[in-house]
Amino acid sequence: MKSLIDWLDNRTGIKQAIASVFYQRIPGGARWRYVWGTTLLFAVVVQFITGIVLWMHYSPSTQTAWESVYYIQHEMTGGALLRGIHLYTSSAVMLLMSLHLLQVVVHGAYRRPREVTYWLGLGAMVMLLGLGQTGYLLTWDQRGFGAAKVATNIAGASPSIGDDVKAIALGGDDLGHHTLTRFAALHMGVLPAGLVFFLVLHAAVGRRQGLTPPEKETDKPDGVYWPDQALRDAVVSLAVIATVVWIAMRFPAELGPPSDGSVEFNTARPEWYFRFLFQLLKYFPGASGMFIASQLIPGIIMLVLLLMPFIGNWKLGRWFNTLFVLSVFAGIGVLTALSFNEDYNGKTEKSKHYLADLRLAHAEAERSIELASMGIPVDGARGQTRRDPLIAGRRLFKAHCASCHSHHDVSLENPHEEGDPLTTVVCDEPTAANLYKFGSREWMEGMLDHEKLVGPEFFGNTIFAEGDMVYWVQGTITDELADLPDDEKQAFKMQVRAAAWAISGLAELPYQKEKDEEQSEQLEQGMDIVLNELSCIDCHTLGDEEAGAGPDLTDYASEEWLTEFIRNPRTERFYYSEDNYDEADRLMPGYATHADDPDLNTLSDEEISLIVRWIRRDWPVAENEAAEESAEADEPAAEPAPDVPAEEESEDTAETSNEES
Repeated sequence: MKSLIDWLDNRTGIKQAIASVFYQRIPGGARWRYVWGTTLLFAVVVQFITGIVLWMHYSPSTQTAWESVYYIQHEMTGGALLRGIHLYTSSAVMLLMSLHLLQVVVHGAYRRPREVTYWLGLGAMVMLLGLGQTGYLLTWDQRGFGAAKVATNIAGASPSIGDDVKAIALGGDDLGHHTLTRFAALHMGVLPAGLVFFLVLHAAVGRRQGLTPPEKETDKPDGVYWPDQALRDAVVSLAVIATVVWIAMRFPAELGPPSDGSVEFNTARPEWYFRFLFQLLKYFPGASGMFIASQLIPGIIMLVLLLMPFIGNWKLGRWFNTLFVLSVFAGIGVLTALSFNEDYNGKTEKSKHYLADLRLAHAEAERSIELASMGIPVDGARGQTRRDPLIAGRRLFKAHCASCHSHHDVSLENPHEEGDPLTTVVCDEPTAANLYKFGSREWMEGMLDHEKLVGPEFFGNTIFAEGDMVYWVQGTITDELADLPDDEKQAFKMQVRAAAWAISGLAELPYQKEKDEEQSEQLEQGMDIVLNELSCIDCHTLGDEEAGAGPDLTDYASEEWLTEFIRNPRTERFYYSEDNYDEADRLMPGYATHADDPDLNTLSDEEISLIVRWIRRDWPVAENEAAEESAEADEPAAEPAPDVPAEEESEDTAETSNEES
């Protein structure tokens, strides 16, 4: 080994190079305050190593960026930890860089003869800030997409040349493949090369000048880097990486839903170290305001930082520099705190909306990951989410149905905060029924409950609040129940429930399928009650039994029934008849009434299908999710199953037993 080292040293001078590092003079001996520069360099090296591995698995295009990050995060062995280390080390870099800058300014390390060392350090700082900004959007999720939009808008805010700069950043007229490719090139090529350039020169020139000596005289003699200062650097560096690894394991890096420019996304926020800029932009609206907040003010700050070596030569210059940097950091801290407070205080309407949108974004992200786990199609994850009944169905329902209908669990006091975001849409002033679990057993039981039927969740806000159905339920069920002796009321309730469940069974809802199959005999008996006891066919058509003006109950709430209903409810099959002809304007409009010219329809067949499947909760589920849902379905039912025939059989059995006795 010694021969090999001597051979290498003979040709490279490596021994002298290493000795110049390890035996560098430390004025006043080893100190903890000297650790920040080395620790920052250590963190940057971690970023380079993890970044290179991530780069090997990353594919920068709008159809592969999110997908490759998904692969790294959820499929690649150790990928989640690797990405987490890369992400959280970038935050550590920003903190260490700030501490290092503060140390340099407070101790006057920019003064003669170290001006060039200081300026080279500022160059490295600009490269690090650029890396932080460009890396944020490479995931190409909704947050990254929003960040890219803001970044290109900022680039376009420059007077005179703004449009040209923006066009170059975009690589076209809008965000797309070229935009992502440009930012990837910046993040993985241009900026790292620039950073290496500045760091190498910064280290070389800095070694020539040496560390800044203590200002106060000290009895402590000068030392060398090895071993005391090296030990201090190693301790802090290990503490940093240990903290980063712990955070990465405890809080895995997030991956939002795939980017989709056609979808409103209100929770795009920059990383915490750029939150101050995001907040500052709020105070300077418009294109000129964006220029002031994003370029003029940061430009002035950068100019003052550059001039500090000259300003520091004045009598009060050093005090000015120190107060200036402290003021900048204080301002950044205040703006950052304001930004987080406005989003997370949970008291203002703006904050409540943000938190609700954030819950939805997290839910869509989890759903997108679940979809990807089932296989990503050729057109990518964005196309997959656009065809997903759970994500796309909700978006379409909110866009086209939520002006009248809500879709939320009425048992929740605050569905905005407690409900599943993907199945919850709340209409503030509904004028139609709440369609949550439309056609289910619970929903049909509500239809046969007069109090619920006239309530806001069913007919309360519609023209049917005083319709025949309401009077029929009042007279046939509510009044009948009230007149019965107490010992017969339970049996009657079971009959009504059996009827409700039988009609619900016509929907063939996926989430009720197993129950319907297990209780098929009871549903048949319930249908007998529908036809004979309650005589629903006096008003409703049901199979071969044709009747009056009520909606056709044949295959009620099935996929076909709902599809045709949304297409055009103003037909005789549903609720359009001579009785409500004058109320046509208050009836639900048709969304696909132009069979001969589909381009005139409000919704396409595919969009209607997505809404129908969302209402029916008919969406693909990954195997692990399906297992969890199955386990939940095995829980005991909250309400007892109707047992009308069993009761009759019990009476017969009792009579037989009495005769035998």
